Amino acid sequence: MKESASSIRPVNLDLLFKPRSVAFVGATEGKVKWGFVIFNNLLSGAFEGEIYPVNPGKETVMGIKCYPSVRDIPGQVDLAVFTVPARQVLSALDDCAAKGVKAALVITAGFKELGEEGAALQEEMVRRATEAGMVLAGPNGQGICCPEAHFYSWMPIFYPRPGKVSVVAQSGNILNMLIGHVLDAGFGVSKAVSSGNEAQLKTEDYLAYFADDPDTEVMISYVEGVEDGRRFFELARYATARKPVVMLKGGRTSSGMEAARSHTGAMAVSDRMFESACRQAGIVTAGTIQEAGVTASAFLNRPLPHGNRVGIVTGGGGLGVLAADACTDFGLEVAPLSKRTLDSVQALLPEYFVPGNPIDLVAGLDLSVVKPVIETVMRSGEVDSVMFMFVEAQRHKGPGIQEYGGRGIEMGALWDGAMQNARKGVIELGELAKEIGIPLYVVANLQEGKLGAALEDREGHPMVFKEVESACSSISAMAKHYEYLEGLR
Repeated sequence: MKESASSIRPVNLDLLFKPRSVAFVGATEGKVKWGFVIFNNLLSGAFEGEIYPVNPGKETVMGIKCYPSVRDIPGQVDLAVFTVPARQVLSALDDCAAKGVKAALVITAGFKELGEEGAALQEEMVRRATEAGMVLAGPNGQGICCPEAHFYSWMPIFYPRPGKVSVVAQSGNILNMLIGHVLDAGFGVSKAVSSGNEAQLKTEDYLAYFADDPDTEVMISYVEGVEDGRRFFELARYATARKPVVMLKGGRTSSGMEAARSHTGAMAVSDRMFESACRQAGIVTAGTIQEAGVTASAFLNRPLPHGNRVGIVTGGGGLGVLAADACTDFGLEVAPLSKRTLDSVQALLPEYFVPGNPIDLVAGLDLSVVKPVIETVMRSGEVDSVMFMFVEAQRHKGPGIQEYGGRGIEMGALWDGAMQNARKGVIELGELAKEIGIPLYVVANLQEGKLGAALEDREGHPMVFKEVESACSSISAMAKHYEYLEGLR
């Protein structure tokens, strides 16, 4: 597809994520109302643009001059945010149209998800917005964030740091959880939107927009239903040809479909048909919220594997056994290594090393040995990816020896130093993988809060997996994405 996504998606989406000015319709100081929580987030996030609270019953809101309607605002307005009751949205939308506002974010619920009357109200809202040349996000969503612009016009009281992952989810709670897994992986957020009922802007519109966004490298989506299947997958294909898309589907069962209808008014879609169409469109599907977040994070700062052959290097034999099983479960091949490669590895390890794949380092984690072993496997031409696993002892999950009256030497400081070196080694190994072009998947139980300076800023480094299974799942997903891109070429 040669045309820019701007030719096939609604214009003015930039104004949703990076507005220069915001009219907040329904701003209030009532602390239990969304009109306060979201307005307060907008202020707390340090948004640098103009903010115009709109409420006919207030002269000021949180010390900022308030206006009776959007028409009364003296300056230009890029985006209007709505938290007023559903019945008041239409007249406020007319004010926005008269003012020349080109983007609307409707947080308010009470539309299609409530039945026929709400659906009619939603349809009329879309008609008026579209006639005014306005893009409309929502309704019935939790809002939008764009950390780079310090823009947090949403319900949750947290402010993720900037990064390269963009997320669109019909559910606000799932949006928060997906973002949480990205943050846990050490990365930040480019843009995120709770799309709600998707009255006008659909998931596919956001995917096409993110595909051309220079600040986005990978996308995550949670969908409950698809209104226009052909359009959905056309735009999805446009997006996946440019960047990975990881998708989680809700409403896979009859019970889930019914729940989706009452949640966002989503239309039922056959799970098997949807899965098949996703494969054809190059979408990576996930089965859980955690899997979606982890898999998307795996794509960052790591080359794609060109096939399914995996080399396994492990600090313990048991981990190698589990890794071999997991590779098989996910359709990966534990690659047979040649005598030439194994002889080169054996020259680096003790005489009791048993040649094979997995490569058991026999409890050695000396980087001066680990690095050349991994480099040898990567340069062999016999693998498409390498998985490296080691374990950090659970030192801080039990009492210290002094508490038991122990008389031995406290070895904790020595162990912490060794683990700190291991963490630094992870970064060096990541750079080696980029240089050679063979992706490295590190699996380690590095303790939370103890990653240290070596891994504090991981935006430039690949993530570390906590479980063998999630690493194998990610290798499989990334290999399939490479195969899909090769098919397009």
